[in-house]
This record gives sequence, structure tokens and C-alpha cells, in this order.
Amino acid sequence: DCVYSGVDPRYFGLESEEQSYLLYFGRTDVHTKGLDMLVQAFARIAPDYPELQLKIAGRGSLSQVELLQRLVRESGVAGRIEVLGEVDEERKGELLRKALLVCAPSRYEGWCIAAVEAAAAGKAVLGTWIDGLKDAVRDGETGILVEAGHAEHLAQGMRSLLDDPSRRQVLGASGREWARDFDWDRIALAQEEVYLRAAAENGVLQSG
Repeated sequence: DCVYSGVDPRYFGLESEEQSYLLYFGRTDVHTKGLDMLVQAFARIAPDYPELQLKIAGRGSLSQVELLQRLVRESGVAGRIEVLGEVDEERKGELLRKALLVCAPSRYEGWCIAAVEAAAAGKAVLGTWIDGLKDAVRDGETGILVEAGHAEHLAQGMRSLLDDPSRRQVLGASGREWARDFDWDRIALAQEEVYLRAAAENGVLQSG
């Protein structure tokens, strides 16, 4: 049995708007989370979107943050990439609320709760076609998935969503409705069902 993590209900109450930036939110782990690909992909599209920025938020070890900062400096568009580090919950909500879209460029994932939180906030998610993200993002319904580990594929995904605002917004709206399946009350009921079935199958529960 698999019972997913729930999503904080406050994300559903965020009033979505769009400012000119892409957002990554998650652990700062350059290889696992594909942040090297994210920086490279953004550098490829940046000349065609002169007002666009990339914001990267989330905690990480000192060595990983330093590696990310070096990649940003070497990207050629360092002035348009902001490495925010760890942020509090209020700031996280504001970042999600105002992003054009959320990027999840991971090479490996277990279950990407950040992608579900983005969906709950009404944002389309650009992810990679890997285990975990294939569950957290419904390709063509709540976002789009591209091959992992390829900056050009990620850049193409960025362009497709940036150039089609109506599609981006439809994906975001659909994502918000889908994310309601991860309401904590529903998750609790699903967890209870697992326990009750296991108890019944092992003779713990007796009728009457």
C-alpha cells in the first residue's frame, strides 16, 4: 500500500498572479535535483526573454550551495539568477503565488511534494520523466515532463510554457483541483483504511 504525503491546505488559498520569474523550490542538491541543468537551460533561453529571472530557493549543505553559486557565476546570466537559500513559510507561499511556473528538473526523486505544493498553488510544473515526478506531475494535465539530465529538453519545456500563457494557466488550474486529492483529511482516511484492512486480515478486529 502507498499513502502519499498531504499538502498544506493554505496553498489552495493563495491568489495566483504572475511575475516574470521561474521558480525552483526544494533541497539544494545540484546533481540529484538537476540544478546544473536548470541553470544551463535558463541561460539558453534568457536572451529571448530579457525580463525573465530564475529564483532558486531551499536549504542545502554549504558545499552544495557553493557549487550552485559557482555554476550561476559561470552561466553568463548571473545577474538574472537569484539563489535565495532557505526561506520561511510565508516567503515560500509568496514565491509560489507569483511565479510564472515551477521547475522540478530532478534526476532522481522519491515523491516530489514541492511539485504537489506548486500545483495546489495553481502553478504549472515543468518536471522530468522519472519515478516520483511521474506521480507528482500529470504530464499534459498539471504540467509537462521532459527527459532528465538534458538542458536543451528543459529549455524547450520552458519555452513551451512561457510562450503559451493560456496553456500555462489551464495546467495550473487543473493542478490545483488535482492536488485536492492530497488534502490531509483524505490522506488520514486512506491511512486509516490501510490499518483497518491489515488488522482485519490478521484477526485483530472481531465482528460484533
